[in-house]
Amino acid sequence: MVRYYILFENYEQGLALHDLLDEAGVRNRIAPAPAAARGKLCCGMSLLVEEAELAAAKACIAAHGAVYYDIVGMENQLQPRRDRYC
Repeated sequence: MVRYYILFENYEQGLALHDLLDEAGVRNRIAPAPAAARGKLCCGMSLLVEEAELAAAKACIAAHGAVYYDIVGMENQLQPRRDRYC
């Protein structure tokens, strides 16, 4: 499953876009930026958006002139067993 991560230069940009997407009814969640997607300008925070919501997210970004660093699609980076040691 491909998930889309919206990356930012700082967390303030991420929180601002998170609020805009919530107001527009676009499902998203705050997540750590995947290590494979971090550029030297990326702050480590991202917004995780499903493929079905990507077009609506891009429309919201364009409508509000929201600032972001990049949008990258990656295979599922979530590790459901990451806190299990047995």
